[in-house]
Amino acid sequence: MKKSDEKKATKKRQEQYEKILTFMQPDVWYKASDLMNVLGVKETRTKELLRALIADEKLVDDGATKGKRYKKAN
Repeated sequence: MKKSDEKKATKKRQEQYEKILTFMQPDVWYKASDLMNVLGVKETRTKELLRALIADEKLVDDGATKGKRYKKAN
């Protein structure tokens, strides 16, 4: 695990998590690019946030390498 992953979630990061979780509807799959627009950040940053939410078991992904999609965990 990288050192940056261990940092406490900053207020801004926490707000971005909230934005993602509020935007996503249950049982709907989203691409990172769908969420990029909502957050107004680049794809790399969006994927970093999504990975953290998956690690936190708030989201699941479809396991694809290309065109990976995400949805809220049940």
